[in-house]
Amino acid sequence: MPGTPAQLRVLVADGSSLFRDTLREVLRDAADIDVVAVAGSADDAIRLADQHEPEVAVVDVHLPGDGLHAIRRIHQKTPAVKVVALCGFIDAPSETELRELGVVEYVIKGVPNRKILAAIRRAAEEGATL
Repeated sequence: MPGTPAQLRVLVADGSSLFRDTLREVLRDAADIDVVAVAGSADDAIRLADQHEPEVAVVDVHLPGDGLHAIRRIHQKTPAVKVVALCGFIDAPSETELRELGVVEYVIKGVPNRKILAAIRRAAEEGATL
């Protein structure tokens, strides 16, 4: 049942409606995850993270309106929210920047769904870091 204590409350934020909808469905099929909000822009992601206080926010770094800004503001306004960044690619400078913004996990777009689920679950664990 949605909202039960055993479920991880997750926000999904991505500029692609197809990717958002697909990820939402994948996450809804996981018994331990409750998708509490879905955002298509940085401003919506920040507002919805503040409003719903999810345990994990999955945020595309290229989210319209600046995904990195959204990650920074979510971390500042709701520091208890663990952020999983969605990236097209990652290199050492990008990984450092994400860590400095408060990201605890990142996922390269296009990986199998099980890897996205695993990253969300790791992010929710205490002490998860990049």
